[in-house]
Formats: sequence, C-alpha cells, structure tokens
Amino acid sequence: MASALVLGERGCGLTTFVGLLYTAQVRLGTENADEFRFHAERESILQMEAVYGELGSGRFPAADVDWERHPLSFVFGFRRGHIAWFAGGGGSGEQGFATVRFQVGGMPADVVAELRDHDAVLDRTTLNLLRSPIQIPIVDGAGLVPDRSSIAGLPLARYDQQLAATLDLLRKFLAADRNRRARQMFPLFVVTKFDRVAPETLRSLGAPAGGPMTWTSEDRQAVGNQILQGYLPATADFLSRTAKDGVRLGKPCWFFSGLRTEEKGDEIRILRRRISPLSGWEPEYPFEEYRAMLARIGELAGRLPTEPTE
Repeated sequence: MASALVLGERGCGLTTFVGLLYTAQVRLGTENADEFRFHAERESILQMEAVYGELGSGRFPAADVDWERHPLSFVFGFRRGHIAWFAGGGGSGEQGFATVRFQVGGMPADVVAELRDHDAVLDRTTLNLLRSPIQIPIVDGAGLVPDRSSIAGLPLARYDQQLAATLDLLRKFLAADRNRRARQMFPLFVVTKFDRVAPETLRSLGAPAGGPMTWTSEDRQAVGNQILQGYLPATADFLSRTAKDGVRLGKPCWFFSGLRTEEKGDEIRILRRRISPLSGWEPEYPFEEYRAMLARIGELAGRLPTEPTE
C-alpha cells in the first residue's frame, strides 16, 4: 500500500480540504459503484463525517482541527482498468485494487527539527509516514496577496520555510529505504480558497481567463511555477534541485480548490447543490479538480510499491 502525506498549517483551509475530499469520494463511490473504495477507522470516520455534515449544510467547519493532536488516516482503493478516469497499472493488489493510505497532520518546523535529530528512536508507524512517496502540500490561497515587494513579509513566508524543511526531511527518510522503487517523491499541491485570490494577483501570475477548469496542463504548470517562485521560494529551491541521494523527484502537479458562497446577513454561507442519485446536498466546489487529483493518485498507486519497506 502506498501512502500520501497531507501537509498544511492551521488556518490554511486544511479541514475544509479534508471535508471536500470526503465529499468527492462519496460522489465517486456512488457513481462508480464498486470500482472506487474508501475505508477508515471509526474515529477518522466520525471526524470526516462531522466536517462533511457542516459543509453539506452550507456552513464552514467551526474551526480548523488541530491535526497534530487529532491525526487522521484513511484509505482509498482504485480498481485497475475499470474506472474511466483511472488508468493505473503496476503490481496486483487485493481484488485488483491499488490502494493509498492518506495521513493528514500538521508538522511544524520545530517538530521537523526534533524528528531530524532523533530519527533513530522513531517507531515503525512514524517511519512509514515519513516515507510517504506522495506529498500533498496545502497552499492557503488567501496568502497570495498582490503586494510582493517584501518576500520575507508575505503571509506564506513562514509556511514556505516549514514546508521546504518538511520536504527535505521526507527526502532523507525516502533515501534510506532499501527498496529503490520506493525512493520517489511526487508533490501534489492544492491551493485552497482560490475563489478569494484577488484579480490583480491572478494577472501577475499569468493565470488565463476562465478559471482552472478551462486551463490546460501547461497553464496549470505555469501558474504553479509562478506561485512557487513568487510566494514559496524556499520550496521552489528544494524542488529545483536535481535528484539527490538516489531519490527521484516527480514534476509537481497543481490543483485549485474553492467554494461558492453567498452572504446571508452577517454570515457567509456555502452554496449547495442536490446530490444525484442520492437524496441530500453537497457544497458547490470544483469536483473536477478533486476527480483529477484522485485520478493522479490512483495512477501513482498502481506504480508505487504496495507494501511498506524497512
């Protein structure tokens, strides 16, 4: 089973992202019957259903969950060759499924430093977590401000340093894996709150008109590169290095998330749409962005080693 580590800090929209990811899997699981699967322990299910319920009612989650104290873990399964949007290959899994375990958690810079200095005493679960070949950094779109005159003063400056240090730590642990096929890094960036990015910022990023749903893969890569260079220079520096310690670095992929909202009095409510064929509602969000992200993860799941290595 491959693993994916979701990285973000409090306030970045991480909780909403988890809720929308769960929302997307509910729809995919319904539309694709037994070709797409989801599994989680009871505690994680309760966490996600609580967030899902808030979003489905048109409300933002009450507050960002402290993911350091309340880590989340769940598994997605992709049946090879059966889903039109998933064309994965690779070794066989249970009943033909390629599986990915998602780990959601905060990892501040001081925790990263402590892990780096005390890696010899880490337990197996933590080691497997740190050897996640798929990394999903969450970038707070509200931090993409128009004024970039002072890089050090940007809202994302601290997170940039933290993210670069975290990715470098993951590279270190992947490099120590005995399985050469496991020494790979595939960063999938998710920009949250993209609906709140100012028009002048979008122009400075060279973003085409029409929104992400109309962009080509080249457009996405170009906008992502501009975000890296303009707002996440330390992370960009890490990603620009050639393969180090035998770890292969895949080209970053970019996905853009947001929510349609309306003002009701003093409250901002999330617009909703009815789920079909289910009865009920889901928030208005870019489902195709999540479908594309899950398709990429499913593709990687079929290529990466299926068992954790020592």
